[in-house]
Amino acid sequence: MIIFYGTKGCRDCEAIEEAFQSLCLAHELIQTAPHGKKPRGLPRGTRPPALLDGKEIIEGHGAVLAHLDKLEGIKGLWDKYQSDACYCDDEGNVE
Repeated sequence: MIIFYGTKGCRDCEAIEEAFQSLCLAHELIQTAPHGKKPRGLPRGTRPPALLDGKEIIEGHGAVLAHLDKLEGIKGLWDKYQSDACYCDDEGNVE
């Protein structure tokens, strides 16, 4: 499960949450108060916005969005090959 740690009222965090929604990617959202206590499960020294994907922690707005871009590519391939049809590239070669 992907866990996204965001801060209430943070525009960067809201943009990341919108990216999750547009990807239709399952995740858990944990929001903290701007100067609140560190949320449970967030590694020491890590500050929101942060993303926990398995054992990998991604910290910072740009890094989280880059990781979501990578996941979007993986999801696109997954969706593409989930039917019983074959796929051809622009030259007609079967992929």
